[in-house]
Amino acid sequence: MATITATANIAGVGTVPKIVVSQPSTPAVYRFIKLNGRVITAHNRKYSVSDRLMYDDIALLSGNTKRFIKAVKKSFKINFTYLPSQTDKTVDGQYGRDYLQSLVADRGTIELFVQDVPNHAGYTYSAYMTVYKEDLIRRDYNTGCYYYNVSLELTES
Repeated sequence: MATITATANIAGVGTVPKIVVSQPSTPAVYRFIKLNGRVITAHNRKYSVSDRLMYDDIALLSGNTKRFIKAVKKSFKINFTYLPSQTDKTVDGQYGRDYLQSLVADRGTIELFVQDVPNHAGYTYSAYMTVYKEDLIRRDYNTGCYYYNVSLELTES
């Protein structure tokens, strides 16, 4: 039987989700990424964030080059190893490869919610998918589940 914590209201901040999900036979899993409002699994996930500069270089008459920074966008890289295609086969029962593939097929703007500190309100970004790569590594014919190595990159819009 799984134990799931509820949400808590903090004055002045709003509703803060509790992110620990525990099951009797598995260790606690911290969830902190949502794509379009759906929690993405923590199944063998690696996550990194970097800043990307959007700029123009202009050559001056003196021969020097001047750089004008237009914007600083965040780039989010998420890698999964041995990610099941079916939701019920992931370590925490959250969305897996099939949902990520459906986001690629939609080709629209994605609402990305990131909560990288437990009990913190988190941040919401509007992003688009710039890189999606998957490799099929195993087919389990008994359960009908396929396992993939998935790599994706989202850039803030």
